[in-house]
Amino acid sequence: MNTLISHGGGQPFGVDVASAGTKLVTAQTLRKYLAITNTSDVPVYIGLVTSTDGACPFSAGEGIYLAPEGGSFELNNVNMYYGEIWAVHASAGATKRLSLQPGR
Repeated sequence: MNTLISHGGGQPFGVDVASAGTKLVTAQTLRKYLAITNTSDVPVYIGLVTSTDGACPFSAGEGIYLAPEGGSFELNNVNMYYGEIWAVHASAGATKRLSLQPGR
């Protein structure tokens, strides 16, 4: 049985994701929890990967798929990742919004 440990909520925030890719969060060795929800109308892909050159290291269609209008991904005490997290979408032009909820 897995027991989730509540770490309390941090301040929720949103990130506008570009079609060329956007860094959602920097590497954080003290990360306890992070939920990412796609509030946009198109699929968004996230990558648990650190960039070597400051650019998004993957393309739309690669990484973890977040369905439009509510697809989500959670990092917790069972599957924690401490590196950078990037996102990209395949829609032309406009940015797309993700909502994030960190834990402390």
